Amino acid sequence: MAGTSRFLLLITLLACLAVSARAEDDFRPLVSAAVRSHAQRVVIPPGVYRMAPHGGDRTVWSIDKAHDIVIVADGVTLVSTQLTRAIDLRDCRNVTLQGITVDYDPLPFTQGTVTAVAGDKSWVDVKIHAGYPLKAYSRIDVVDPATRIRKRGMPFLWGSKAVMTGADTVRITREGLGKIALVGDFISMSTGPDAAGIPHAVTIDDCAGVIFRNVTVDSAPGMGIIESGGEGGAQYLGCKVAPGPRPAGATQDRLLSTSWDAIQTADVRRGPLVEHCLFRDAGDDSWSVQSSDYLVAKSDSRHLVIFPRDEYAPGLSPGDRIRTSLDSPEAAILSSSGVSMSSAGLDPATFAKLNDAREWSFWKVGHRGWMITLDRDFSAAPGTSIYSPDRQCAGFIFRDNELHSSGRVLIKAGNGLVAGNLLDPSHGLVVNPEVPGQAAAGIRNLVIRDNTIRGTGFFCPGPFLSQAGAISITAGMAGGHLRPPGVFEDIVIQNNTIDAVNGPNIVVSSARNVAIQGNRFIDAQQTPPNNTGRDFGIPNDCVVYVTQSTGVKISGNQFIRPGPYAKNLVVAPAY
Repeated sequence: MAGTSRFLLLITLLACLAVSARAEDDFRPLVSAAVRSHAQRVVIPPGVYRMAPHGGDRTVWSIDKAHDIVIVADGVTLVSTQLTRAIDLRDCRNVTLQGITVDYDPLPFTQGTVTAVAGDKSWVDVKIHAGYPLKAYSRIDVVDPATRIRKRGMPFLWGSKAVMTGADTVRITREGLGKIALVGDFISMSTGPDAAGIPHAVTIDDCAGVIFRNVTVDSAPGMGIIESGGEGGAQYLGCKVAPGPRPAGATQDRLLSTSWDAIQTADVRRGPLVEHCLFRDAGDDSWSVQSSDYLVAKSDSRHLVIFPRDEYAPGLSPGDRIRTSLDSPEAAILSSSGVSMSSAGLDPATFAKLNDAREWSFWKVGHRGWMITLDRDFSAAPGTSIYSPDRQCAGFIFRDNELHSSGRVLIKAGNGLVAGNLLDPSHGLVVNPEVPGQAAAGIRNLVIRDNTIRGTGFFCPGPFLSQAGAISITAGMAGGHLRPPGVFEDIVIQNNTIDAVNGPNIVVSSARNVAIQGNRFIDAQQTPPNNTGRDFGIPNDCVVYVTQSTGVKISGNQFIRPGPYAKNLVVAPAY
């Protein structure tokens, strides 16, 4: 009898700690009840759930202020029936989401085959593949039907215009498009959210310790997964951003997963662990860690008004440090409160510079800012750019992942590791602050090792970009100059295999203490190199190029079958 009582007590305790249910049309009430009751585990019944936002929301499924809970969604597919955000985790702590797949119907993209090209190459006609949306979206990619990846030689296609000209035909107009998009080529056309929706499939806002295990994104109206603000420290384990199954009636596989980036982390204190993940056919960058600089608009000793260059940056919080460079003095924030550009009491001349600034110029920042109080005096007149080393996603690990996607791996953070990944093909592995030349930036302690990078440099050449290598660590200034040493420090590029890429294999500028050791460069410079980096004076006829850097060590590298376009194997300061 006593044994039976203990058994019943155990069952009761387990019921308090875990919540499950039979299959329902809507699992959201189940999870909400588990969060409210502080359950440690909730199991969503397997199945396909077609859902839309309700109650005036613009997110299909919101998880707010959850903590210390595992949400098991093995065998669960959430199909959003509107092009808006599917899942949002907000102000959560130690939440694990396992196994869910996110998809959209209608899809946030369409695709087809080029059937006609204008004589002056200014437009192409595309017949939409059966089963795909009969829409004319203007975010364009030209896809090789043999490789089903971005076509070699494709330029940037910004400014393309698409209109329906028949029941299933789209005409895409852009000067010179017909020079690269030939009859028989595939075209993908993607979009963001609906007019009433908001972008991205999954967002993580102001959270700490989130774990995504075996989470899959099949499509997204924007990015697949984006994490922003908060303590960070997320883990992405065995996750996948890749095209989902063919839609009903389709005879062609999907060409795209996301419309924009696959996974991005921005402005968190602790960077993510991304391990054993798969990235395929994203519409933009494959993976990135992002940060922003801030422009001082008002200064009074220990009190500053600042505005972020990235208008979506979550801002700085008490405890965050600020500085102007790797070597500058720093101060810590004691308090922070939001302020708008119009209410901050700015000097009229400063307000005019901010309000009238052109896109991509030094003074162009977001209109939402912060009034911060510091723990010490900090010399920063209006127009000073600052950054926070505590909001750079430091400590990230990107390890043992597979990328078959034309976008970049983009890094704007230090104290990080990129190791054991396969990029085949991609647009390369880029470390760049991507801010105006006089803006504050500083990245140190970065290790890039044991990666295999194949087939980069064959599409979207940019003479206006400094990102010219399969591995590219650069920072540009106005007038086609590269910044002097001091933007990057303590960089290790070691034991990587760089195979059959177009143009330079490694480009480094603006750095101190760089080690390029034990790398294998296979079949470098076999094809005519593109002109990426031309405006910054980066030569396209060498394998390794280092400039504006000090403390450079280059040793133990292998150059296997260098091609006819390699006039030099290494061009670098004395090493």
